[in-house]
Amino acid sequence: MSETRAKGKADKGPFAATRKIPLAPAAAETLQAAVRQLAAADSILDARIDRHGQLRIAYDTSGIGIRDIEAWLERAGIARAAGAGWRMKSAWYRFLDDNARANARSRGGACCNRPPSAHGTRDDAGKPG
Repeated sequence: MSETRAKGKADKGPFAATRKIPLAPAAAETLQAAVRQLAAADSILDARIDRHGQLRIAYDTSGIGIRDIEAWLERAGIARAAGAGWRMKSAWYRFLDDNARANARSRGGACCNRPPSAHGTRDDAGKPG
């Protein structure tokens, strides 16, 4: 029941994420067709169904996030496994993906690339003399 589209490690960048999404039981053909369609997206680096019926997916968070993947699965008629554990993990994945996307789209560098200036002084705090 494994359908794979591996684009290779050369495609993985600094915002690549790998996730494991538990799916509700479905026909193998349905899952394989859905994974083939999902894997066609540019931001998807790898997608497959493992022997436990879980979607293992690697993607570039600067272009797609877990919310997009969950919405796509819902439109394709693929149900995710229900449970509090998955809801918490899904929320954590959403937080991580949103944070990575914000960092990928940031125009500035890290917020810590300049030392803070002392209150009420010019921006040359920390410079000698």
